[in-house]
Amino acid sequence: MKYNLTLDIGNTWVKGAYFNDRNEMVHDFKTKNLNTLFYKEINHIDYPIDRAIISNVRNLEPNEIKISANQVLHMNAGLKYPFDSAYNSPQTLGMDRVCALAGAKEKFPNEDILVITAGTCITYNFITAKNQFLGGAISPGLSMRYKALSKFTGKLPLIIHHPFESIIGQDTPECIRSGVQFGLIHEVDGAINQYKEMYPNLKTIMTGGATVFFENRLKNKIFADQNLIFKGLNRILLLNAK
Repeated sequence: MKYNLTLDIGNTWVKGAYFNDRNEMVHDFKTKNLNTLFYKEINHIDYPIDRAIISNVRNLEPNEIKISANQVLHMNAGLKYPFDSAYNSPQTLGMDRVCALAGAKEKFPNEDILVITAGTCITYNFITAKNQFLGGAISPGLSMRYKALSKFTGKLPLIIHHPFESIIGQDTPECIRSGVQFGLIHEVDGAINQYKEMYPNLKTIMTGGATVFFENRLKNKIFADQNLIFKGLNRILLLNAK
């Protein structure tokens, strides 16, 4: 048996997953860069590659990512997607957002869906029950907010994130954690509420490395799926396969 390899090269992590011929995810990995570990994983003896697809937000050139496969696709605006788009600048639409949308529509094909990716940035992506992507929003993620407070002020320190459960900070680091974390929680809940006013039967799916932070803190119900981008990549690969 040969496998489909899906690669998500994000701002912080390089992540990959293999799918078998029943479209089941059977193995995944992550690493910081295209290093020895990365090439060891994509030459995994147990998962010989048939086809591969790559989402790359680091602007790496295709020839920098060396994969031996019968077909290698790089995500771009010219591929066929499993949805229609009303986005005004498709050339600037992040491919990670496209992949998350494709994965979400496979999970809820006839629903209004808000897809939230929680990583370096927080993205909000809305797709209708009629399968049309309308757009959304982009906001700074957790780590970016901590860095901004330190970089753009004279005296605030750079704080390493860890969960903080009190709204009242009793020293400067606690105040920063409270402001960053509760501000972001209220932002996400507020965004979901605004979409629900327009689309009462809205389903909300969240994916990305920071998803675990939100799961039990939001007032709104969300469906968490850490593998959503992989599933979307595999769906797009199958749609464009030769």
